[in-house]
Amino acid sequence: MDIYDLRKALREGIVIFQFQKIDGTLRQARGTTCPDLVPSDDVPKGVRSALQQAAYRAKTVAFYDIDRKAWRSMRIDAIWSYERVRRLS
Repeated sequence: MDIYDLRKALREGIVIFQFQKIDGTLRQARGTTCPDLVPSDDVPKGVRSALQQAAYRAKTVAFYDIDRKAWRSMRIDAIWSYERVRRLS
């Protein structure tokens, strides 16, 4: 799995993916990080330091959950599959 491709797909549109939650169950989600698809009230306002960002990105992928209308994250090693379903750019 190419994590850089997944992050790029999330930036460009909507992705459906499956991942294993901490409790062991599988979850399917539709997510994005594309600013045009995230409601303005939910766009992140805080800023992490470069060190915090690097540590976070090494282990997890953050995404806006289209169905739950909230930000979520998943561990990189827990991702089973993903598929781009809508591309804006």
